[in-house]
Amino acid sequence: MRVMQGQNGTSILAFLEEEIKRINFISSEYHSRKLEVYLYLPLFEKILQQKNSAIVEAYLTQLTPAFIHAILSRSFEGFNPELLSRIKHILTAIERFDFLKKLKTDIPSCRIKVEKESEILLSVLNGNSVHKKEENIQIPLLETSEQNEIVLGVLESITVKINKRKDENKFLIVPSEKDLEQTLDEQIKITWKLAKQYCEQFVKSIKDYHEVVIHFNRRSGLCRGNSLGLALTITFIEELLRLYNPVYITQSQSGLAITGGLDEEGKVLPVGDEIIKLKTELVFYSTVDQLVIPKHNEFAAKEKLDELKQKYPERKLKITAVEDLDDLLNRRNIIEIKKINPIVRTAKFAKRNVFTVFLIALLTGLFTALLTVDLDDNPSFVTLDGQKAYIKNKNGKTLFNFPYLADKHDIENPKSTYAFFKIVDINLDGDNEIIYVDENLNENTKSQKISSIKCVDKDFNTIWSYSFLDTVYSEREILLPPYGFRLIDTATIDGMRVMLFWVNNGPSFSTAISGVELNSGKRIKDTFWGSGHTNSAIKRDINNDGRDDIVANGVDNGFEDAVAWGIELSKLNGYRPTTREYQIKGFKEADLIFYLRIPKQDVDKYLGVRNPSSWHYSLNFREYDKSFSFDIFTNTSPRTQFKSDFINSYVIIIDSNLTVSDVVINSSFRVFRDSLVAQGKINPPYTDTQEYKEIIKNSVLYWKNGKWVKREDLGQ
Repeated sequence: MRVMQGQNGTSILAFLEEEIKRINFISSEYHSRKLEVYLYLPLFEKILQQKNSAIVEAYLTQLTPAFIHAILSRSFEGFNPELLSRIKHILTAIERFDFLKKLKTDIPSCRIKVEKESEILLSVLNGNSVHKKEENIQIPLLETSEQNEIVLGVLESITVKINKRKDENKFLIVPSEKDLEQTLDEQIKITWKLAKQYCEQFVKSIKDYHEVVIHFNRRSGLCRGNSLGLALTITFIEELLRLYNPVYITQSQSGLAITGGLDEEGKVLPVGDEIIKLKTELVFYSTVDQLVIPKHNEFAAKEKLDELKQKYPERKLKITAVEDLDDLLNRRNIIEIKKINPIVRTAKFAKRNVFTVFLIALLTGLFTALLTVDLDDNPSFVTLDGQKAYIKNKNGKTLFNFPYLADKHDIENPKSTYAFFKIVDINLDGDNEIIYVDENLNENTKSQKISSIKCVDKDFNTIWSYSFLDTVYSEREILLPPYGFRLIDTATIDGMRVMLFWVNNGPSFSTAISGVELNSGKRIKDTFWGSGHTNSAIKRDINNDGRDDIVANGVDNGFEDAVAWGIELSKLNGYRPTTREYQIKGFKEADLIFYLRIPKQDVDKYLGVRNPSSWHYSLNFREYDKSFSFDIFTNTSPRTQFKSDFINSYVIIIDSNLTVSDVVINSSFRVFRDSLVAQGKINPPYTDTQEYKEIIKNSVLYWKNGKWVKREDLGQ
């Protein structure tokens, strides 16, 4: 950045305008968000120094949205702690301005992101290792620019999906760019051939033809040389072995970065020494543990590493130089070869270690014997195995069990168990009771019994039982029982301790939230009705009045949308707004804290899905910032309805202002949708982009003053 000339208002304005034009030109020329952030730094610092508040407000209002978007769009590998500190100071400074209130959510999110990345980077530079390392191989790629002060680049990673084909090989690159595909075409052919040759030692017969989707997870579009070859070959090998499921598979170590191309004989191609130095610096200021490079560039890379470690001598970055593909594959600190038959491995272990197995069995017997003298008979928690429910004390000793059929997904999800079972001291006498949903399937007919809530004591004597038998009406139909129960939580309403629950109508669409008194099982007077099943519900204070509320999500059959809503416990009556045809008759409209709809997106429309929906029990609440989230799923094959066809699409995050503040894209959905975009079946943008997230956020509808409005109309 050039030194500013003059200090009066006119010269400052002229300079600022000139600098903005220059930044816009450079950013458009190189298409780099990271470069944009770097160029903005001195400009923002100068603006914040101005004493003229009108200048500060005018330019910050103009520039801050782009600055924030650039920060949220990129990670900061290659940025040293000093640069991150400057970014953090700017965000802290602009956060206090009232005229930026439209960005009151985005600015703190940016600051928190920078603070977190800065904290992690400093920890790594001081010799610590991150707890959760990147599983995918990372590929250091450089951005072209005239800026010599910093290294501009990205640690790209790839996801590969391989399927068998009957005819020719087909390679799809996501994101799909013609010049990118032409650049990678030769590398892909070479690396695919090398990967197949290597896999033939583990797989008896590999098919001739495959469809290969290569997904660039960061969508950087920077693969312009041949530095992808090594990483692509390793990923091809891993995915081919997963596809053919042999006895052995390969797995690259986490926290690994690789650069370097391959020729047809598997020799690693060198890159320029200056390029390898820049890539070493890029990786140095990241969480990568090990960098694999061509042998030819070893001296230059280690020379640069020694230079960088003069300032941060504790940084633990290992540089490994390899000559060819075999050299890389034979290094177990980089590529692990694993045998995947656990039964055979266990049997061999037992034969070779008879004494050890005997000792383990003996210790297990002694431990079991010790448990039998556990005298605590107070129920504490429940476990399920699909056939029975096991009531256990706090030490894990089984007090008793009884038949309880449960779905595999319910067994694997602790939140699901919590929706079926609650351990509660209903009369505060020190002995816990078990409240559970009794809706076992008949093992012979597989038909469902009338669902009920039961309360039993520690001797399994029934204290009370309650069944939901309401009949309600809509213009479409009479809504008769049965209803299926799910438990929410205990609460105090009008001085009574109650168990809150929700029910979904088995034959049709009605849903309700109500409660029963803990002591007697008697239904409370209020019931909240909806037209579309509830999938999750939790008890939290979301309007900061010191009293608990219900937050829930599910679907609405009238609007054919996914929905989320909140209601005070003291107002738990009436119906949730819907279309006239689906409205539950005979009740008033409920007084909701908030209510929002998430409409169908392009994938739902392409697949012919009636409505988007949320995963059961996926509702989560974050106490520290009063936000909550839930998962939206996609059925990739609506006609079959197999559970294997359901994939997590994205996570909706709702902030303390009760608006959708963020959308987190799931990787399996990203690969699925991006493949459709690459094949021209649905329109861009690609999935895990800010543009696509904004499309989802802007589609959300909010219930306000009796009508549905978009996000931008909430403040009016």
